[in-house]
Amino acid sequence: MDTKKILAIGFLMLTQVTVEAQNGGTAVAIWNPTLPVSKTTQTRKAPFLPQVTSTYNATTTTLTVRFPATSQGGKVEIYRNGAKVVSASAAAGATLNYVLRNYGKGNYTVVVSNGKTVVYSGSCNVK
Repeated sequence: MDTKKILAIGFLMLTQVTVEAQNGGTAVAIWNPTLPVSKTTQTRKAPFLPQVTSTYNATTTTLTVRFPATSQGGKVEIYRNGAKVVSASAAAGATLNYVLRNYGKGNYTVVVSNGKTVVYSGSCNVK
């Protein structure tokens, strides 16, 4: 084949043009490019996470964690300088209050989870 035919075929393939041939007066598709389309396209929805609210008052060092009534509750863990000082379970609609100064001065990390899913994580410093 000469280079003109190869270039023409390559151009037709790149532009995705349908190539037809005449066969006794009827058009027969020789090459019709189609891209594979997945008919089983699935979108993955993010799981519903309860809207846990957590507030910290720096003057009183009070940490308040509120679980909504529509949730299944959860677990609150508080770490001071890397060591766990609080591990508490809470029911749906519960409000937990902790005065961090009672556990000592240091850097605190708060982790609130629902099952194996962390729904809130935060940190604060008690001086």
